[in-house]
Amino acid sequence: MSTVETRSDTDLNERLDPLLARFWDETRLRANPQTAGETPFAGAAQAPPPDIPSSWTAISKVLGLGYGERAGAVITKGRTLMRARTTPSAGALYPFELLVAFRGATTYELYDYEVAGCCLRRIGTVEQGSLDGLLTLPQAPAPQPDAVVAVVGRPWASMRKYGRRGYLYTHLDGGHAAANITLAAEGAGFLPVTHLRFDRDTAAEVLGLTGRCREPQALITLTASPTTAPAAAGAAANPFAVPIWRHGDGTRPEEPGTAEQEAWRSVRSISTFHRPDDTPRRYGSSRTVAAVPQGSGALGGTGTPGDSGTAAIALAGADRGRPDGPRAAFAHLALTRASAKGFLPAALGEEALGQVLAGLRQETTTDSADGPRAALRVLVHSVENIAPGSYAYTPDRHVLHPLSGGAGTQEAVVASCMNQDVVRSAALLLVLHAPIGPLLGGRGRQALAELHHHAASAAQRLCLAAAGQGVGITCLGGFDTDLVSRLVGLDGPEEAIYVLACGRPDERAVKWDRAPIAYSHGRGPALHS
Repeated sequence: MSTVETRSDTDLNERLDPLLARFWDETRLRANPQTAGETPFAGAAQAPPPDIPSSWTAISKVLGLGYGERAGAVITKGRTLMRARTTPSAGALYPFELLVAFRGATTYELYDYEVAGCCLRRIGTVEQGSLDGLLTLPQAPAPQPDAVVAVVGRPWASMRKYGRRGYLYTHLDGGHAAANITLAAEGAGFLPVTHLRFDRDTAAEVLGLTGRCREPQALITLTASPTTAPAAAGAAANPFAVPIWRHGDGTRPEEPGTAEQEAWRSVRSISTFHRPDDTPRRYGSSRTVAAVPQGSGALGGTGTPGDSGTAAIALAGADRGRPDGPRAAFAHLALTRASAKGFLPAALGEEALGQVLAGLRQETTTDSADGPRAALRVLVHSVENIAPGSYAYTPDRHVLHPLSGGAGTQEAVVASCMNQDVVRSAALLLVLHAPIGPLLGGRGRQALAELHHHAASAAQRLCLAAAGQGVGITCLGGFDTDLVSRLVGLDGPEEAIYVLACGRPDERAVKWDRAPIAYSHGRGPALHS
């Protein structure tokens, strides 16, 4: 079969304006199920719509900013147009879903959050004790959260495009959303805590996910601050995500098909869902990236100079880890963040680089404060006043440690990123890395989940900080580990787990990696003929 595709009338949906498509859907006539003889599915809640508490409304604003639609449209891997969202995704596939349990008088009211149209659809109730048992905080007595947001991975949504590697993208993409929701909640006056160490099998039962090929990967508790009333705080809202509340509409949940069930079974050996973890919880605040160990070989054995003997480079923005720093402008950053489609061949300012990396100095509260975190290396190609080469970043001191000279050629960088031309002319690469072998050997599946969650959280903070500086940035899940490691000087068990490219954005560029073929995974047109 020829690899040349022809357009037909059936392809018109690819070019349909998302707003026009939504209008068409919203204006469809639907018969009353009672008069049409339809019977809602057994799990549908038929209670009359309750009055929406003001705290629920405040939480819906958090969801709209943290993971909602925004201005613009993107082309997905499936060649369709969709509204842009406040968090990025590999191929715009978004292989995760959100469930929200709002605290009521005696139970939690469970809603499915549909990002398209910002629809909150009630799907049932959850006993307060069942959620509290999963998330008991160390304080006595622990404050009962106003809501629990569940980030639920749906591996098939990504695996059908990327194979088993797509499972990792559920953690990365969901981690971006979890980080953004956490930041939005803080700005709205809530005290968020991210939970990664919980019994996923029990959580799936509580949330009604058993048998649906979905994995609860993170739970975020939102508790009103004793000093700030979220409902009265006038929290910023996303104008593109006005919540629609639906109750008892009889919508049947999508059942997984044979291919999805097979993909689900294929990740049994790596998913924490299939083997409960007993790692003890450790609550606290910590940064999303690891500090470079003092006296490590990466620092030339001194902890200060690098292999070249050059002193560490202090960066601008060291004060941006304060609570009154970039979080104050979160709403604006969330709505203006976008993935760069290409870069101009121009140098990035040294101060801009410092301000972008300063986004990593913020701390987040989690139940895995002692968990594995990736470290960061920066491959500088063209930054004012900083020589090309590889550098290790230390968030505590906000400095770059020179490691080696030379940043490699543009062609080498493009090749290392699986020939994704989007990185051509990038001023630098940001490489999140970790000792994968020892971590998986010592901590198992839970380490895999936590590591990728925290890497995504770090990447999301970098994306927001870049938006504030007008710096172009894009996240890359497809890369050649060996080539990237060679470029930034990683050795031993250290491996790259996530790569971001930064530079001056080229607004005229086209991001070809969103074509239907997964070029970022080395799959060419011949495989799809």
